[in-house]
Amino acid sequence: MAIKERLPEETRCNANNLRTLFQTLFEFLLRFQQCSTPGDKPYEAMLEDVIHQDLQRLLIKRVNEMDIQGFSPEKLEAAALVISWGMFGTVLLWSRNPQDHSVETMFEEVVEVLSVNLAPFWEQTAS
Repeated sequence: MAIKERLPEETRCNANNLRTLFQTLFEFLLRFQQCSTPGDKPYEAMLEDVIHQDLQRLLIKRVNEMDIQGFSPEKLEAAALVISWGMFGTVLLWSRNPQDHSVETMFEEVVEVLSVNLAPFWEQTAS
C-alpha cells in the first residue's frame, strides 16, 4: 500500500503519522528484500536512494506546510532531513537483518529519539 493511501494530504507531523510512514517503509523494504534476486543486487542502492529522496521530499513538504512560528525554513528542512535519515536508515538496516529487533521496538526507539528534538515543532502545531 502506498504512503498516499495511508497518509492523507492534510496530515500533520506527529508520532502517529511517523508510525504510519515507518511501517509503510518497513513493509516495502522488507517485501523488496524478500522478492529480490541476486540479479537485483546492482539496483538496490539506486532504489534505496530513490525511496529516501521521496521520503525526504514528503517530509520537507509537510514541515513547510506547518504553521510554526520562530523556525526558519532552513531549520525546518534540517528537521525533515534528520527525520528522513533516522527513519530510512533504521528501516533499511532492519530489512537487511530483521532478527535483531522487533519492528515495534525499533519504531519506539526511533520515535523516542526524534520526539525529543521534534517536541518544539509538535507543541506549536498542536495549539
